[in-house]
Amino acid sequence: MELLTPQEVAKLLKVSKRTVYYWIENNMITHIKVNKKTIRFRPQDIEEFLNTHLIKATDIDKVVDEIVSKLS
Repeated sequence: MELLTPQEVAKLLKVSKRTVYYWIENNMITHIKVNKKTIRFRPQDIEEFLNTHLIKATDIDKVVDEIVSKLS
């Protein structure tokens, strides 16, 4: 089983390492604590994280419509 480091996840998702650690600290992303200092991720957990944070175009249209209606 191939596990990813926080640095690899950051590079993969094009975010900072600090963002990945924020997600970890706030239990926003599933991770494995190998020991007190070592954290790893399963690729399927990263895929699940992406799927749960996916915003579809139709969802964006609803958000924009809601904002525009509040401004009117």
